[in-house]
Amino acid sequence: MRKVLYMVRHHIKMDLRSNHNIMSLVVFALASTYTAFQVLQGRPDPNTWNAIALIVLIFTAFNSAARVLPEDMSSVRSYMHWTVPPKVMIVARTLHQSFIMSSLSCLLLLALGFFMGLAEMSNENIAGFLLGMVLTSVGLSAALTLISALSARAGAGYGLTAVLGLPLTIPIVLISTEFGTDMVSGRMLSSSIHNLYYLGGLSVSISIFGYILFPYLWRS
Repeated sequence: MRKVLYMVRHHIKMDLRSNHNIMSLVVFALASTYTAFQVLQGRPDPNTWNAIALIVLIFTAFNSAARVLPEDMSSVRSYMHWTVPPKVMIVARTLHQSFIMSSLSCLLLLALGFFMGLAEMSNENIAGFLLGMVLTSVGLSAALTLISALSARAGAGYGLTAVLGLPLTIPIVLISTEFGTDMVSGRMLSSSIHNLYYLGGLSVSISIFGYILFPYLWRS
């Protein structure tokens, strides 16, 4: 666990040194939200509001997964191969990506509220919607972290991440869409909490799959 935390801190330090990577994600999320606001010319209906939130979150996740980390470069990867256990590497990358995406999901909700309101949700629904976005971010991060590592290993870049990532993220998107629709329509959180369990279960399952598979990918 100590090695995992050390690697997470290492990734965060690298982000702070080259903060243009993070700022590009922030600008993308804010610009997408503002563009939707300009196109709709006002506050959309709840279902449209939910769709915009998920679309921006998903594309932000793919842009985040497309970032090139230092260990993806061949020279650095050769060094990391002998110094960092593969299971530590994949857990640290998943946690780091989940932290970045969870933070961006909070920022996205603030931007949506500022530009287009909060779809007349109650405080309970807002908290539930935010929790759903965070769990969606964790699930997307777990799936796309493994796919981006595979793409970097194959030298295919963003194209392979998009091709392989879209099918894996469909179950997460479907459940998140259903949960978000319940929240913006004013349903009680308790009546839709099973979707949160599904999102959490998917996130854990994908993380375990990556934990098992990545050492073989790292070794090849």
